[in-house]
Amino acid sequence: MLFFFVTWSLWLLRNDEIFKQKIPNYDTLFFLIVTRLCLWLKAIEPDFPHSSSDLLRSAEGLIRWTNSQTLRTGVMWSPPMTNRFKWNVDGSSIGKPGPSVIGGVLRNHHGILLGIFSLSVGILDSNIAELRAVVKAIELSASNCFLHHKHIIIESDSANVISWMNNPHNRSWIHHKLFSSSQRLASCFDSITYTHSYRESNHMADHLAKQGVHKIFDFVAWLWLSAACGILGQCFGYYVGNR
Repeated sequence: MLFFFVTWSLWLLRNDEIFKQKIPNYDTLFFLIVTRLCLWLKAIEPDFPHSSSDLLRSAEGLIRWTNSQTLRTGVMWSPPMTNRFKWNVDGSSIGKPGPSVIGGVLRNHHGILLGIFSLSVGILDSNIAELRAVVKAIELSASNCFLHHKHIIIESDSANVISWMNNPHNRSWIHHKLFSSSQRLASCFDSITYTHSYRESNHMADHLAKQGVHKIFDFVAWLWLSAACGILGQCFGYYVGNR
């Protein structure tokens, strides 16, 4: 792909020189090639961590990122340890910002599917959609008394959101309500862990998020009999809250 950026940039430079009599500036040409490459990478890989300034200073970051991509061909979903429960979540936005949906799947250490959700969350950018997916997994877990006092793992392929959840100092104050809500509900569990996963091991949640774009109604389902306790808990909470 770099070949096409270089060729296109040289063609534009050649046109400026012939038709507009501009004097070629090769430093500017190099900057434009790197900037276009960076913008393209961010468009197809939202988790690409480097800016054009980073790439201009050094190509080492791009080389490390490229190597990490090539090593991901064998990445697969890994089950949690015994008596732990793992959410895989994802968010998807059409535009920046644009219509956004979130999806998630809950599984136990046997890989048995226990719960799923696919919900529309309005007009957001991709990072906030990913954050809403994490918070929704926490809310659903807290609503199901079977998961209370259990060890919960939440996996997302968004490195930014996992960094926010694990490092409070990195969080944006604009979304403090979401972070406060997740912190309050986390007290329902013995522990809650946030981990990063590559997209290849998060394909089910990714599929649910993308499918939500085409759904008219939100979808949440518990797929285990014990999950019925969650419904009773919600009904009881509604009853108490409206007395």
